[in-house]
Amino acid sequence: MSRYKPGDCIEGAGGTKAGDYILPEIATLLLVGPRGAGKSTLVNRITRVFDKDDDPFAPDRAQVSRNSKSYGTLLLWEYPIPRNSTAICIYDTQSLSSNQQNNFKMLQQWMTKGISHAETTMCFSRDTDEGNKTKHIKPLGRQFSFLSCKTRKVNFVIFVVDGVSILDGIESNKKGYIDILHETFMYPFLSIGDDKPVVVVTHGDRLSMLQRAHVQNELAEVLGIPVQQIFDIPGSDDYQTDLAILDMLRYCIQHAEQNLPIKLNYLLEVRGRETLKNAAERLMALDAVIEATIIFLCIMILLLRFSDKLLQL
Repeated sequence: MSRYKPGDCIEGAGGTKAGDYILPEIATLLLVGPRGAGKSTLVNRITRVFDKDDDPFAPDRAQVSRNSKSYGTLLLWEYPIPRNSTAICIYDTQSLSSNQQNNFKMLQQWMTKGISHAETTMCFSRDTDEGNKTKHIKPLGRQFSFLSCKTRKVNFVIFVVDGVSILDGIESNKKGYIDILHETFMYPFLSIGDDKPVVVVTHGDRLSMLQRAHVQNELAEVLGIPVQQIFDIPGSDDYQTDLAILDMLRYCIQHAEQNLPIKLNYLLEVRGRETLKNAAERLMALDAVIEATIIFLCIMILLLRFSDKLLQL
């Protein structure tokens, strides 16, 4: 993944090649999830996979909230992966709230209008009281709208969920948390083409291996996706987790590139070739009809002349 550049994973369906697609300047992955799911922790964990080769003692990048007293992430924050990369970036985002209508408005805005580094989304605050406390927060370095950072189009979504909360809901038979996850996951604007978001289960280091497998199977059934689309990424620093992170990123990039738009000039070129081919086939068919008609008329003329000679005898 460290050598990836946009267009590397295009499969060439329909006779296309990478140059026939509108490639993003940088592949943009959006983190979405409820409060406490571990989105910021996931950013740091993904970064550490690549830092091990470059700078193993580099500090964490994303601010992590350890308790409910913190507001958590309030601004959209862009993190190139690896650091200083121009190929992949991950956006850490404000957590989903208990107000689904606000969630859907916020998600629709991100998915349709794009996202920008250090952009605030407090117009869709998590809770009224919290919104009042933070309404005066301004985007970093952006007191004026014309100074905004570059807007990115979301290429794929990473849906982050807390494995501990899911297990608690299963064991207590209180499915409120799971129901909210299901409703949000099924929101059409989160899908890229026919592909629904990839799911990352966090905090697995607090669960046993059996419990982690149980959570994955429950999510697969509730969300209606294969287990292979669910990645167990705990906070532990080990080789197995590193592989899971790389597999998750590869899944996101491959499915993102399957849904990249094709350039208009390529479509016109293909359509033009097909039109010329159809026209040529029609002309060839018309030539055959004309040829058959001429032969028929010649035969008729010969028959008429022959009949005239018979009458003269």
